Amino acid sequence: MEDRRVYAFHSFMRAAILCGFSFYIVYLVKTGGMSHYLAPRLVPFVKASAIALFVLAVIQIYLALQPAAGNESDCGCEPGVRKSKLSHGAAYSLFLLPLLLGFLLPDRVTGSDIVQVKGIQLNTSNLQNQRNAGTRDDSPEKQQSSEEESRDEADTEEARLKEMFKGSRFTEDYAKLAMRLYQNKTILIGEKGFMERLTAVDLFAGNFAGKQMEISGFVYREDDMPKNQFVVARLTMQCCSADASPYGVIVEAPDADSYLKDTWVTVKGTIRKSVYEGKDVMKLEGAVIQTIKEPSSPYVYPYAGDFADLGK
Repeated sequence: MEDRRVYAFHSFMRAAILCGFSFYIVYLVKTGGMSHYLAPRLVPFVKASAIALFVLAVIQIYLALQPAAGNESDCGCEPGVRKSKLSHGAAYSLFLLPLLLGFLLPDRVTGSDIVQVKGIQLNTSNLQNQRNAGTRDDSPEKQQSSEEESRDEADTEEARLKEMFKGSRFTEDYAKLAMRLYQNKTILIGEKGFMERLTAVDLFAGNFAGKQMEISGFVYREDDMPKNQFVVARLTMQCCSADASPYGVIVEAPDADSYLKDTWVTVKGTIRKSVYEGKDVMKLEGAVIQTIKEPSSPYVYPYAGDFADLGK
């Protein structure tokens, strides 16, 4: 009889923990806090898990009430609970503590806090290295064919752009995107396709020098930066907040020091090539800065649509 009561108590405890996590997921969905932890494409799966957790909680409650459903028979088959109270308390605390912290702590941290931990990325060096490697791998026949095609179409604007934005097998899609972006009067780096657009411009920064670019993000400032510079940055997320990476562009303006860290701004300036900490980077010169409202989510995500639709 005593073992039955103990078993029922532990079943209720498990049900409470399962319900707690289920309700916490619902809470994040209702308050919009889910966007601070997961990419949108994963949210439906987490919502489904909330339902599964609730069903498991109902099963635990059913098991806890089961002894009261009929007569007790002392057959020695009742489930026994042999662990000490201390071991049970330690086990439950592993679930209750993070659940409690989830409800009590804020759902987000400032962008600069994440940048200070992970460091800011001011260029796309990995893609650039792949681009250079791909260029070296091109066969002489392919180069000759490309040169002949350029001569045949040299009198057209498309041929001129193709000559400017030559991509390798690694960067062909980015070269086409850069070609589309180049034809715009102002290159807008919006939330839709943020990293793809920024990468395309950065890969061909020399060709974009002198063009106008507009980008929004939060203000981040390195300790060694001059007063007339800061970085306008965004956090990119692939799957969850654990893989978040900060990317940004150096902004140069006379009033740059008047904008505090983590202030959200829209910046429009002229693209120039620069060097920062020994690396080739892009910067926006003579920038016009406007303060904006912080978006509901600080993250931008990989573009899931047709790459050919970007930049149009």
